[in-house]
Amino acid sequence: MLALAPAAADAEYRDLCDSSKVCEYTGPNAPLLNAAVCLDPAGQVRLKGSTACPQGSVPFHARYGEVYEPTQQLVVAYIPLESACSVPEICQELPDGYTDNTSTAQNICCIGAVCWPGSDCGGTLLWCDDGVCNEDGTVTCFEGMEIP
Repeated sequence: MLALAPAAADAEYRDLCDSSKVCEYTGPNAPLLNAAVCLDPAGQVRLKGSTACPQGSVPFHARYGEVYEPTQQLVVAYIPLESACSVPEICQELPDGYTDNTSTAQNICCIGAVCWPGSDCGGTLLWCDDGVCNEDGTVTCFEGMEIP
């Protein structure tokens, strides 16, 4: 008699971040979740557990993410992006004496070496750990401030 092991969540369900718009972009060191989740009609994501998803919810697999509300098992799912500083000519060296407190970690969209904030420009999506917005709407991403 052949006994079958239960299928892994990643083999059983479609990837949440390939199938919906509820995932957040993040840097390359996104936490691994690797769990079955349920997406409800309001866009909330919860750990699935061993039972079926509630009526109206759809099961998915979330490779990257974390539980942010343990009592309700709410999950934020991530799409990790390559660091902009790993691509030649994208990042600049941090200027001496740089103390600008307006820098932010964000996803950027680059065409060649020119980058803009956001994810809807038809270029390459990257993650900038220390970026500043310029007057012309572009982003300058600095080396040396990345979180390991």
